[in-house]
Amino acid sequence: MKRFLLLLFLPLSVLGQNTIGFPEVLNYSRQEYLGGLQNWDIRQDKNGLIYVANNEGLLSFDGKYWNLYPLPNKTIVRSVEIGEDQKIYVGGQDELGYFEPGKNGHLVYHSLTGLLSKQDRSFGDVWDIVMINKDIYFRTAYKIFRFRGSAVQTYNAPSQWLFMGSCKGILYAQDFRSGLLRFDNNIWRQAINTGSIPDNDPVTAIMPSSNRSSLVATLKNGLFVLQDGDIRPINSSNNRIFSNERIYAATPIDSNWLALATNSNGIYIVDHSGNIIQQFSKKEQLQNNNVLSIFLDNQRNLWLGLDNGIDFIAYNSAIKHITPMLADGSGYTSIIFGNRLYAGTSTGLYSVELQDVKDLSFSKGDFSTVVRGQIWSLAEINNTLLMGQHEGAYMVEGNSASQISSQQGFWNFVPLSNIFPAPKVVAGNYTGIRFFDYLNGNFSPSGQLPGFDESSRFVAIDKSNQVWVSHPYHGVYRISEYENNLGQSSAQFSGTMLSKIDTFTNKHGLPSLLNNHAYKVRDEVVLATEKGVYE
Repeated sequence: MKRFLLLLFLPLSVLGQNTIGFPEVLNYSRQEYLGGLQNWDIRQDKNGLIYVANNEGLLSFDGKYWNLYPLPNKTIVRSVEIGEDQKIYVGGQDELGYFEPGKNGHLVYHSLTGLLSKQDRSFGDVWDIVMINKDIYFRTAYKIFRFRGSAVQTYNAPSQWLFMGSCKGILYAQDFRSGLLRFDNNIWRQAINTGSIPDNDPVTAIMPSSNRSSLVATLKNGLFVLQDGDIRPINSSNNRIFSNERIYAATPIDSNWLALATNSNGIYIVDHSGNIIQQFSKKEQLQNNNVLSIFLDNQRNLWLGLDNGIDFIAYNSAIKHITPMLADGSGYTSIIFGNRLYAGTSTGLYSVELQDVKDLSFSKGDFSTVVRGQIWSLAEINNTLLMGQHEGAYMVEGNSASQISSQQGFWNFVPLSNIFPAPKVVAGNYTGIRFFDYLNGNFSPSGQLPGFDESSRFVAIDKSNQVWVSHPYHGVYRISEYENNLGQSSAQFSGTMLSKIDTFTNKHGLPSLLNNHAYKVRDEVVLATEKGVYE
């Protein structure tokens, strides 16, 4: 499917509508990465390689090839972290350790389980791994292990460890009964003085918000603000959405926005006040809506670990895709006119009103249908929007179109002079060149070029008002007026004009008879050919 591309830049938010532009989304199914269905955690090393904690082991991806590295006991890898030593620390079921490259470049696993005391070796799943000050912390349901070199220290849960993560250099953990704790001088202390997180609601992420505050994401109750030991729910009606859809994971995108991964509706891009900037779900090309993990890579793009698959969102790309009405079909033309974006496709003309934002792809709205059918071109001439369609030529105003010619198949419209308003327009047609006169705000047909019936897909007019037409398979034509036998100059490109038609092919300097396209660039007509640009 072809989509429209805009090269633009930044946002706004209106509830109930998504943005009109989206970055590219790449889907990796389990048939491609050859691992298990679920993907629990994602990290990236200094060389740019991606590592994914997968049901069947550790996945690595170099941008082209996937590799799977199972744990010795073949259990699920729930967590992964890159240490300062560039070792790839992983946690499975009753297994924890690290991978590092062997002599042949393939990853080799080194277990750290043997460093644990015998009574600590049955610990179940390792759900979180955090590195702080060169120390590596592994969280299981009832124990947190700290590895410092070969020394291991165990911190038993007051009741049950629900979460572990870091923010602003502080290590946090959540206990079922004791609530949110912070690690301070080898002691777990209360992180909250006033306010609370509802009982039995796991924290899923803690992220910086300002110099004094952090945002806390919870599974069942949305977002909270933590500041100076006080915690309170964020003041946003969207918290009900986040609560209903369950935040499984979250990550900062930049200093202003966060990405929230949900259990049932993909991911939300939000600001620190909880306003929804954008949403990605199956409708926006995700493989499924259950997102278990989310990661921002070194290029500030997003990786999603799904309940079934892995998705990549080129979030930092300047290229945005626009698919009007999410309709199947090819995109042929687009234009911004009258504060609306018009998109012409093989299924119809669609339009959406634009908001006053720096990056138009973040404008929010729903495309509406102007007219159905194959749309070939849109052109603004004399402050009027003209549309070339398979069924004729049209003037477009707002969300309506009125036909100005029922002749089939208009490729394009080009004003015949630099005068404003242009009194005459040249239109490339399936069967030659046609003309329109402009008078009192209206366009009306005024004949066609006699003796010329080539399909005129590409039309350009040079400084001498000569019309250049290129046919992808027949060559290039130059159409100019000349004096008749009475010494009078022909009427300029009227339906009764006298014209001279010169044909240019590979016998006249073109590298080939095929695939030549005429354009006007900086007031000069040039030809794009199979072997470069010609004049």
